Amino acid sequence: MKQNKQSLTAVIMFRVKHWLSMGLITLLISLSSACQMTTPITNTNNVVDYSQYYLSLKHLSNKEIIAEEKHLEILINTKYREDQVSNQGKLILIYSLPNTKLHSPYKAKRLLNEHLLAGDKISAENFAFTMLLRDQLNSQLRLLEKQQAARINFNNQADEHHRIIKELTQQLEQVNQQLILLKRIDQNINERG
Repeated sequence: MKQNKQSLTAVIMFRVKHWLSMGLITLLISLSSACQMTTPITNTNNVVDYSQYYLSLKHLSNKEIIAEEKHLEILINTKYREDQVSNQGKLILIYSLPNTKLHSPYKAKRLLNEHLLAGDKISAENFAFTMLLRDQLNSQLRLLEKQQAARINFNNQADEHHRIIKELTQQLEQVNQQLILLKRIDQNINERG
């Protein structure tokens, strides 16, 4: 009996050690693959390729995107005009990135308008990408305005329906009061008759 307990304990300990070692190996593999950080791609002449930068942003987590935004804001406030234009372009891409906490098409559009006014040294590829982004932001803003108008219309209709329901409820109460009064009158007539 004692030997069975010892062998059972040994088997359990072996299985626990096996699963722990497998878990540790899996953890190490996942951690080593997560260490790769996507960096923005720039050309050799220090001009950022916005399409490549946008693709690199797509692979970042929300925390990393927020950190990148803060980093760019610091750079904009401390660097030369050429770098400011480039960094402002990067900020536009961050605010244009959907499904993030920083997604703000209005802010992106405002910065894009400023960027187009200040960016006289935009490469042809970046200019094409910027025009595409401008068109996309314009479409998105039109959709947001339509959505807002539909929401206002829906709320107005809901308010109107609530008003009608309230009026009908009041009318129903009056009819019920009249019905009760008619029942009393009918009861009085029956008692006298």
